[in-house]
Amino acid sequence: MVLKERGLVITKGITKALLIALYGGAVISVALTFPNIGVLYREFKKKQWEDARRRGIFGTTIKRLEKQSLVSWGEVDGQTRLLLTESGKKKVLQFAIDDLQIKKPNKWDGLWRLIIFDIPEDKRLAREIFRRKLRDLEFTLLQKSVFVSRYPCKDEIDFLRHILEIAPFVHYVVAKEISGVEKW
Repeated sequence: MVLKERGLVITKGITKALLIALYGGAVISVALTFPNIGVLYREFKKKQWEDARRRGIFGTTIKRLEKQSLVSWGEVDGQTRLLLTESGKKKVLQFAIDDLQIKKPNKWDGLWRLIIFDIPEDKRLAREIFRRKLRDLEFTLLQKSVFVSRYPCKDEIDFLRHILEIAPFVHYVVAKEISGVEKW
């Protein structure tokens, strides 16, 4: 996807791939060498990769990420390297949340998955993100803080609980029967 930003044409996928590569431990030096180029390459089709390299988008993207305080240059083992900031790490986790999907098996196993939560007011933003993601994942609202799904989703819920730092307030229950829910 190509976006116009401040008069520049920027490939959105490059930003995501660059941040994910840094999060995964890729080393990017001042000379913009990419020893872990495979991590970035997997994010693009070959044509997109070649176009980005030819047009110099990596340098532009890095400058933009610096302005957004998502990356910074720092010294590591005597070499100047591009590093992910705390804000950059949070952005990568947001990508992970956005990309999170639940695999839906062909045949239902007859079990319901209930997600029950009581997240305190001081974690209101995390609660809203969690609630929105449950809706995005096609959970059905049973009560204000109770969502239901037919599909196994423990790993996905555990990921969200830990990333959003709400683990003690979120419970995962597997039930064989819930009255009034059979029609779903």
